[in-house]
Amino acid sequence: MTFAKIRMETIYYEHVPGGYGQIRYNPLLLANVTNTQLEEWFLNYKYLHFLLNKDTEEEFAQYKLPVEFEYSMRTRSRSFQELADHSKILIDQSLFQDLFRVMVSTLEKANEMIEITNLKKVGCSIEDFKVEIKKKVKAFHKKPFPEKVKKFEVEEGFKEYLEALKAVNKARNCFEHRNGVLGKEDCNSGDKLVMNCRYPAPVGRDNKPIEILDRMPLGEHYRCEFVETKLKYRISEKLKMGFVDSYKLIYTINFALKGIVDDIYRKCSFDEQIWIIKQFKCEQDAGHNKTGHNKTDKLPRRN
Repeated sequence: MTFAKIRMETIYYEHVPGGYGQIRYNPLLLANVTNTQLEEWFLNYKYLHFLLNKDTEEEFAQYKLPVEFEYSMRTRSRSFQELADHSKILIDQSLFQDLFRVMVSTLEKANEMIEITNLKKVGCSIEDFKVEIKKKVKAFHKKPFPEKVKKFEVEEGFKEYLEALKAVNKARNCFEHRNGVLGKEDCNSGDKLVMNCRYPAPVGRDNKPIEILDRMPLGEHYRCEFVETKLKYRISEKLKMGFVDSYKLIYTINFALKGIVDDIYRKCSFDEQIWIIKQFKCEQDAGHNKTGHNKTDKLPRRN
């Protein structure tokens, strides 16, 4: 087994000849994978945003169905603006589904790491331990999303970002079940859905953050600060996320992820290495280490 091979996986169950085995897992790699997926999600949103804003009714009208349907009396017709509005809802629905999948896969992999950290030696080999972990992973997978979020015991400063994850789930349900019209079941604060966001932004001389679509005059210097804001959506209104709000959202999800990754490291005993290595002593050494504490060997340090 080589270090390069291990690097490809966030969790690696390693068989040790003549021994129980050990597990290597890398929460920082999980963070990198999730960050990459969030960046890809944002760039998809960026592409669709600029593509939709470029369209005009005249350009749209040039392209028609080459063959009319035989029974083509329409029960209703839509204006260009109605088509555009409907398309934006479909795009938001699809993008929220994609974002939700990223969040779920991250939470499930983070949960597996926490289960590995907490579980003591099971059976006669690492395979027995792996079977027990898979049972816990399967049980976690079946939980509703809010219950998944509750599993993570992050420090106080990160709890509001976990709440933001649940708010994203409510927005996703709103698009999925109510076509983007906010219902009572989608609210988390009275008759509103509120998302607490934190994101980096350049700040002007008036101390106001400059949004990503705002113009910035050349030659001026701007300081960058983290900005706290709330995205609010009222009941019975169309839920509009928008390109600018999506930028704020992915940073908020990253703060939630940081709280989760920090919590995994806090539960472990290691020497600031890349990999957390959970080792299990042989039976003759059981008196020395009965619980199978987490340790690390001397792998290269993270720069």
